[in-house]
Amino acid sequence: MATERSNLRLSDLKARMPATSRLINVKVPADTLDAIDRLAKKLNANKTEVVVALLNEALAMAQKKR
Repeated sequence: MATERSNLRLSDLKARMPATSRLINVKVPADTLDAIDRLAKKLNANKTEVVVALLNEALAMAQKKR
């Protein structure tokens, strides 16, 4: 299954495919970054994929609440 990052969900990480992206620089609490790192290792994914998947899931939830 081809998945673009704009539609990436946590469940998609095992069937991932590279997509065009842009770099942003954000500061997050250390414990949040640690949790992202642990999740990335658990899912055998990189931190970027996990962050994008989490953001997409949060955006989808926010859209449903509208």
